[in-house]
Amino acid sequence: MALHFAPEEYAARLERLTAKMREDKLDALLLFAQESMYWLTGYDTFGYCFFQTLVVKSDGSMVLLTRSADLRQARHTSNIERIEIWIDRVNADPTMDLKNLLSDMDLLGARIGIEYDTHGMTGRVARLLDHQLTSFGELTDASLLVSRLRLIKSPAEILHVEKAASLADDALDAAIP
Repeated sequence: MALHFAPEEYAARLERLTAKMREDKLDALLLFAQESMYWLTGYDTFGYCFFQTLVVKSDGSMVLLTRSADLRQARHTSNIERIEIWIDRVNADPTMDLKNLLSDMDLLGARIGIEYDTHGMTGRVARLLDHQLTSFGELTDASLLVSRLRLIKSPAEILHVEKAASLADDALDAAIP
């Protein structure tokens, strides 16, 4: 894996997230924002413009649902252990695959938070998602949940930013001559 932080950092982030989910009485959270997936797992991809979601349960278990084209990148850049593939084809409805996955994860009737406010959530996807899940469980907009958690930086994140700033200063000093 090509992770930027130690496993303990990602574990602490997951604990903060699941604690907030329990506080908000969410059984699961559907992450569609690339920056949320990156913060939580290290997953880094250009495929954010295609349907993919990271399902996070309040017990800390996670499953990424993505296209086969993003499988290797997900394995290489993240700590996500379970990755499921939806088949990208004409008129595909990956929200149906998501509904089946949520059912397999024993989430029927659950309270599910969804990140609607993101580049990864097109109007079409939002409509398909709402259509598939309206009678599946209780849906709630959780667009800002991870964004708010990301505002508070850990010591590891601060150290990372300080190192980046130092490297930028060194690059500037080298470029000026």
